[in-house]
Amino acid sequence: MDCKNVILFCFLSAGIFSVEAQQRLVMLKGNKIITSFYEGDYIRFKRKDRDHFTVGLIGGLTLDYFRTGQDTTYLYQLEKVDLSEREKGGFQTRQIGAMLIVSGVVLFLGDMVNETLVNDRPYTVDNGVLAVSVAMVGTGALMQFLNNDNFVFGRRKKAVVMGW
Repeated sequence: MDCKNVILFCFLSAGIFSVEAQQRLVMLKGNKIITSFYEGDYIRFKRKDRDHFTVGLIGGLTLDYFRTGQDTTYLYQLEKVDLSEREKGGFQTRQIGAMLIVSGVVLFLGDMVNETLVNDRPYTVDNGVLAVSVAMVGTGALMQFLNNDNFVFGRRKKAVVMGW
């Protein structure tokens, strides 16, 4: 009975220590991990030698390249990776811009409701409220066009495969 327990213990401990981590494609900015892609995740990226974005399912990862379908892309060939569908930290331009647009409209409508319904006066546009409301909506609209959803590789931004 003791011999079986020892063999079982050796078998289970060998299985525990031989487990490997799942490989992942990591986008780094300096030493900070921005996001990770695993095998089976969809990725949208642009290579330096092509004029268009490529969309595909990551079929395999190695230290130097990843596969999407029949296409092999080396990490040094990457120019941009689209992160619009990914969870990421940092300054989220589009969400903040949308909140500014809604806040500007709510400010203007709140002033109108306050003057007409609460104070029971005919509505005249206040210059201060109009200026702040237009500034908020304009800034929010500008932020909608500024796109920080693309991870552009450069001096501090790079991609590495981890989990080996």
